Amino acid sequence: MGTRKKVHAFVRVKPTDDFAHEMIRYGDDKRSIDIHLKKDIRRGVVNNQQIDWSFKLDGVLHDASQDLVYETVAKDVVSQALNGYNGTIMCYGQTGAGKT
Repeated sequence: MGTRKKVHAFVRVKPTDDFAHEMIRYGDDKRSIDIHLKKDIRRGVVNNQQIDWSFKLDGVLHDASQDLVYETVAKDVVSQALNGYNGTIMCYGQTGAGKT
């Protein structure tokens, strides 16, 4: 039986002019991302709305080029697939966000 490889998770963030820069903090290790939302005061005094999320990943690609994303995320998977091994790359995001 062959060796098992773990699933890798990366996030690519592509800021735009109206991007909410104040909501996202990137870890110095380039492997973590923290998201903070302001509380919606319209929900009243008792407000159990979650406002903070932290994610630990294999990599955070902030404002990265297509070439860097390919080199970091896909190159090894594509190479192994061309050698006859199975590989999957799943991309999720808004239309026009650069998944292709």
